[in-house]
Amino acid sequence: MTMPKMPDPDLHALVIELFPEGDGAVPPISGAQVQGLLLELVRQSDPELSNVLHMDVPGKPFTVAHLPPRPRRTGGAGQPVQVRVTLLQAGLFGPLMRALLSQVRRPALRLGPVAMQLGNVWGTPESHQWAGFTRYADVAAQVQDGAWVRLQFATPTAIAQGAFPDGRKRLELLPTPGAVFGSMCRRWNQLAPPELLLDATLVAEACQATVVAEHRLRVGEVPGKPPQRGFVGWCSYELPRDAAQRRALMLLADAAFYLGVGVKTTRGQGVCRRVGERREVDDDDDAA
Repeated sequence: MTMPKMPDPDLHALVIELFPEGDGAVPPISGAQVQGLLLELVRQSDPELSNVLHMDVPGKPFTVAHLPPRPRRTGGAGQPVQVRVTLLQAGLFGPLMRALLSQVRRPALRLGPVAMQLGNVWGTPESHQWAGFTRYADVAAQVQDGAWVRLQFATPTAIAQGAFPDGRKRLELLPTPGAVFGSMCRRWNQLAPPELLLDATLVAEACQATVVAEHRLRVGEVPGKPPQRGFVGWCSYELPRDAAQRRALMLLADAAFYLGVGVKTTRGQGVCRRVGERREVDDDDDAA
């Protein structure tokens, strides 16, 4: 009996380990440098796709970030760098993996001015806390009910809230329910299959019925010119009593692991995941 073929995942989270060549220490890593690394990798196997990903359009189907080192690690020469990449569209995983597998025959990758050699690549949930794969349909089908949800913001996160009269973006540096879940709803609806789109009005009403119950937050920066500021830490939300509203927010909390939250997720910001007990995140709060 032939078993039916399972659909391929359309959501991937990879953690790529890089080692600096020689004995030099790695300077602060900007979001633009991490994005450049991903685009160069894709270019090596599919130049046309790399050009498409580089285009300035809303709803880009990837995120990148330099994961903050653990607090117990010290900086210095030879320290590995972990870059996280999420792929949010079918067809992106193959070109990236082909490029990674071919690195043994290529010159060193560059992260800004530093030549880097490829180390480990983690891509399964068991291999690394920030790695995994799934499908949009599975995220929607596997939502679990609950009265509250806790989100960890691992890299600086900021939410766009319109613009000032001079055209500058207004950025929210507090994880209010409307800012966080509203941002995730827009991103989900940009990228998910049409049959899985969420009712934006339902999500907005759910946000109005949600309150921040507890948090531990500070402001951090992603290096750059200028630096990208955002909140880092964790925040717990008491969810609405309405089951449909609660389910929509829980779905978005699960999807945040891949989609990210807020602005410049393609340049290092907004790495986020749903977590359980506080002890899962307290050790990481000061890591960014």
